[in-house]
Amino acid sequence: MGRHGPQLKVLHVTWSFMTGGLERLVLDLVRLGPEMGLRPMVAALTQAGDLAGQVRELGAPLLELGKRPGLDFRLVPRLVDLLRSQGVQVVHAHNQGAMLYAGLAALLSGRPMVATRHGTSRWAADQPSDTSYRLLSRLVGRLAKVTVCVGQDSLRVAREVDRLPERRLRLIYNGVDPARFPHGPEARERARQELGLPPSAPLVLSVGRLSAEKDQAGLLRSCAQLRERSPGLRLIILGEGGERPALAALAAELGLGEALALPGNRDDVPRYLAAADVFALSSLSEGISVSLLEAMAAGLPVVATRVGGNPEVVQDGVSGLLVSARSPEALAQALARVLGDPDLAAALGRAGQERVQTHFSLRRMAQAYADLYRELAPGRGGPR
Repeated sequence: MGRHGPQLKVLHVTWSFMTGGLERLVLDLVRLGPEMGLRPMVAALTQAGDLAGQVRELGAPLLELGKRPGLDFRLVPRLVDLLRSQGVQVVHAHNQGAMLYAGLAALLSGRPMVATRHGTSRWAADQPSDTSYRLLSRLVGRLAKVTVCVGQDSLRVAREVDRLPERRLRLIYNGVDPARFPHGPEARERARQELGLPPSAPLVLSVGRLSAEKDQAGLLRSCAQLRERSPGLRLIILGEGGERPALAALAAELGLGEALALPGNRDDVPRYLAAADVFALSSLSEGISVSLLEAMAAGLPVVATRVGGNPEVVQDGVSGLLVSARSPEALAQALARVLGDPDLAAALGRAGQERVQTHFSLRRMAQAYADLYRELAPGRGGPR
């Protein structure tokens, strides 16, 4: 029993719990849950992944459900049993795959489900011929008591494309904790020493799943252009995914050699952010990118594509630079501008940090979710 009354049991359902922006956000919700009167649990449909240990260190149960390839409706009765045996009061599903199974289990067990759309690629209006995605997104939207959109762009898609009722939609921006991200000359020097990086080489950093929608291939092409002017430039991309072989082959074709590093998933992202000179996000679609928010919280100047929720986060020319997607030339020019102008880089970094502190606070986000859980909990009513 806390200052909020009896703790509310909330089950977060994710596809996996590998290191990524969505998973780091869920980890933050688990971390802050107890002080907001919540008892969080996590269920990973496939595998727990490399963040599992951090969840368990927080004292929160984490279960792997071992999903098989393709549709695996065995998961539904397993989730129903879990909800009933653990006395879960609210289900919170994150992204499409998790929403389908969690939504059916919530329906069968009489629990309300919150469904958060962290991105827009699977829901995008530019895929009108993909009838299966359209039907699935509308089905999932109706299984959820409330669908949370993390930005105005995903909210627009939910309204206009998936035609979800306004009363079942909420806007809750993603948030991060700036205190986790050291920055400044001393932090940069220390981080570079720890990572074995040259002290003065220009360093471009990107963080994200290695997938086609992130267009890291375009980023590689941009950095190949930059190296013609700055031979010592380094590019580090943190993350893992199916595009790794293609990216490695492209790097060899472009002659990037040791200039490119692909360390995979890392749990020390703040250290890499401290070491970098500029953050690049080359995505073709985004919700409200946690990686982008983290870079800004670390005081890094950012260059991002003008897609999805990125323009909601970055004020072009003030708290970062925005460029057209699918344009390695435009991305290279913007990165060169930041790397070549220390005063501009510092100004963008300061403004970005202030913007995150003001508009994308982790505690504000966590409190908004906690309030929503209580509104929907059995006996409290909520949207119909």
